Amino acid sequence: MDIVRSACCTILAVWLALPFAGWAGNCSGTNFNSTTHWEEVEIGKGSKVATHRHTSTIRSDDTSAPYHMASGECVGAYLIGADGRMQGSGSCARADKDGDVLYEEWVMPSGTALEGTWRIVGGTGKFAKATGNARWEASLLGPKSAAVRWSGQCD
Repeated sequence: MDIVRSACCTILAVWLALPFAGWAGNCSGTNFNSTTHWEEVEIGKGSKVATHRHTSTIRSDDTSAPYHMASGECVGAYLIGADGRMQGSGSCARADKDGDVLYEEWVMPSGTALEGTWRIVGGTGKFAKATGNARWEASLLGPKSAAVRWSGQCD
């Protein structure tokens, strides 16, 4: 009986892990973002608060990753100092071809560079138990678009 129970538990564990098997470990890619909303409000003496919304599509270096070509929207808020230093944070939700949604939170620490960290905070369907974290750096492609290169750990 213990052998049967052990075999069933092993089969169940492997079956549950299959959706994540293709993307455990190191991960990297580029997100292509297009700004749909940017609004700044001056608070005083050159300091501003800004809100931001953009569409985003993930292009994973591993094209078999389940989040490859997932797309959706991101929102964020920034504090902008009179000296141009900026810090911000936000969230993204991107759906894959099956309609499952991957959730992400990102942070841009105070500075003048467009870089920071993000972490995966779950999602729906195959992404319900997804975790991960990475560093990112954005390169502006135009006044309303950017390519965001990232690499890290996805599980």
